[in-house]
Amino acid sequence: MLITLLDGYTDEPSRLGVPPFLAPYPRYVAGAVKASGNEVEYITIDQWRQGKRASSIFLFIIANANVPGKYLRGMPASEREVSEIRKNFNGEVHVWSSLAGKGDPDAMIYDMLASGTSTPRKRTAEEWREWSLSGADIIDQHPDFPQPLMLEIDMSFGCPRYVSGGCSFCPEMNYGEPVFRPSRDILDEMKELLKLGAVNFRLGGQSCLFTYMTEELGEDAPRPNIGALKGLFKSLARLDGVKVLHTDNANPGIMASHPTESREILEGLVRVCTGGNLLSMGIESADPAVVEANNLNASPEQVMDAIKMVNAVGAERAENGMPRLLPGLNFVAGLDGELKGTYDHNFFFLKDVLDAGLMLRRINIRQVASARRDFAPNRLKKNFIMFKKRVREEIDAPMLERVIPTGTVLRDVYMELDRGKRSFGRQVGTYPILVGLPYQTGLENFSDLVIISHGQRSITGIQYPFNINKASMQALASLPGIGKKRAARIIRSRPFKSEKELAAALDEPQLVEDMNFVKLKFD
Repeated sequence: MLITLLDGYTDEPSRLGVPPFLAPYPRYVAGAVKASGNEVEYITIDQWRQGKRASSIFLFIIANANVPGKYLRGMPASEREVSEIRKNFNGEVHVWSSLAGKGDPDAMIYDMLASGTSTPRKRTAEEWREWSLSGADIIDQHPDFPQPLMLEIDMSFGCPRYVSGGCSFCPEMNYGEPVFRPSRDILDEMKELLKLGAVNFRLGGQSCLFTYMTEELGEDAPRPNIGALKGLFKSLARLDGVKVLHTDNANPGIMASHPTESREILEGLVRVCTGGNLLSMGIESADPAVVEANNLNASPEQVMDAIKMVNAVGAERAENGMPRLLPGLNFVAGLDGELKGTYDHNFFFLKDVLDAGLMLRRINIRQVASARRDFAPNRLKKNFIMFKKRVREEIDAPMLERVIPTGTVLRDVYMELDRGKRSFGRQVGTYPILVGLPYQTGLENFSDLVIISHGQRSITGIQYPFNINKASMQALASLPGIGKKRAARIIRSRPFKSEKELAAALDEPQLVEDMNFVKLKFD
C-alpha cells in the first residue's frame, strides 16, 4: 500500500523543519513505513497549497510547529489548515504532533501499519538507526533538493537537566531523561544522505551540544565528555562532500561551569564546522529573580562568560565572509516572577555585551509558549513591546554592523524570493542573515554579494563583482553615490573598458574610487 506523508513542517527549540530545512521526523516516518512493508510518497504543505494531492487513500500528517517564528518562505501548517485537510480528504487520515502526546511519529505509523493498532511509544534504538537510513531517500522529493536543502541530524532527545525539572517552559522536558544517539549512527545517516546527494547539515536535536554523551547524568550541570565529542568531530572532518555543517543549542551554564572542556570543544567546532555557525544560548531572562523562579539554565554572569568564550574562539572571519562561530541569545517573556524591571535587566545585559565589543549573531525575543504547561497572559505586554523595540533599534542595528560590516563579501547567498522590486536571499546555514538586493535578480541560484547598508535585522547587498556594462538601471542606481541620474548617464555612455573610462564619463574620479569595494567588472 502507498502511504502519503504530508510534511506540515517542524519548528521546535531543537529541531528545524521549515524550508530550507528538512526535519528528521519525515525521514524516520518514511523508514518506518518501508519497514512495515509499504511504500511512501512525500509532499510538503507548500506543495499541497499549490494543488499537489496524495496519490494514495492513506494520509499521515506531521504538524508540529510549537515555537512561533517568522519565515521568509514556507509556513507551518496551522491547526485550522490541518482540520480542513482532514475533513476534505477522501480516505484515512492520521495527524501527529508532539503537543498531543509523547510518542514518536515513526513508531506510531509503524505500529498502525504493522498491527492495526497504535499507542504512543518511543522508537527503540534499533528502529532509530534502521529508519533513519531506510527513510533517507525521500530527500529527493523535497522541492529544495539538493540546494539549498539543509538536513537536521538528531544527536539526542531530552535534556540533562531533567534531574532538576529543567526550565519551566521547555517542551524538551517532555522527553524525560536524555537518550544520546551513538556517533556511529549519526555518521552512517550522514554518509547515506551524502550518497543520495545531500550536502548541507545541522547537528541538532539536542538541548546542549556540550553535554553529548556526558558521563555525569544526574547532575544539573554535567561535565562535557571531551573524548566522545573529539571522536565525533574527527569522524565528521573525514566526510567527503559536505558543503555546510552547522550546530544548534548550547547551555551557557554548562560552558561557564566547565570552561576548560568547553574551550576545547569550541576549538573543535571551529575546525570541523563551516563559517557562519551559531550556538543558540537560552538566557531567557537576565533578571536573577526570574532565573530562580523558572529554574533557568544559567545566571546572567554565566551567560556573559559563555559569550566571551565563544567570541574568543570563533570571531575570526571564514571563507564565506561570516565569523566562524558566534553565540545567539534567546529571550522569553511572560515567565513566572516577571516585573517591569525585568525588561531593564534584559536590555542592560545586552548593552553590556555591545559595549564590551563582543558579537552576537542574533537576538531572538518571543513570548512564552504554553508547550509544557500553561502560563498566565503576560501582564507586562506593553513593557515587552517597548523592550523589543529598543533592542531592535539600539542593539540589533549596531551589532549587525559589527558582525557584517559594510564592504563584507558574503559568498554563496542563495536567492530565494522577489518582493516588489527587490530580491532576497540567504546563505545556507543556521539562522542565516537575510540579504536584500535593491533590484531584482534571478532566483534559485547562488550569488556573491558585497554589503552596502544595514537595517535592524537584515542587510542590503549588491552582486560582487559588479558588472557595470550589464547591470540594469535599478541596479546601477543602487551603487553607493550613483542614484538615478548618474545611472542614466552610465547607461548612455556604456560600454566601458576600465575605471578610468567610467570616471571620465561621470567626471567624478573620486566617486569611482569610492566604489572600489564592490569590485567593478567591465567584461
